[in-house]
Amino acid sequence: MGNLATIFGAVVTMLAAVAVIGALVFAVVWEWAAIRRTLADHRDSRPPTDADFWREQRALHEPPR
Repeated sequence: MGNLATIFGAVVTMLAAVAVIGALVFAVVWEWAAIRRTLADHRDSRPPTDADFWREQRALHEPPR
């Protein structure tokens, strides 16, 4: 049987390894979600066209009906 200090050291090392791997997985998933959110925001927003510009100008200068 191994020394108690050796067993304790192995357990602490394994727990630390699991914590580090968990933190890395969390960071990767967080960044993946942030990238997806950013891409969705850019996909949903389209640049204004000339027709949009003139429609807004008419709305500003014509009296309401």
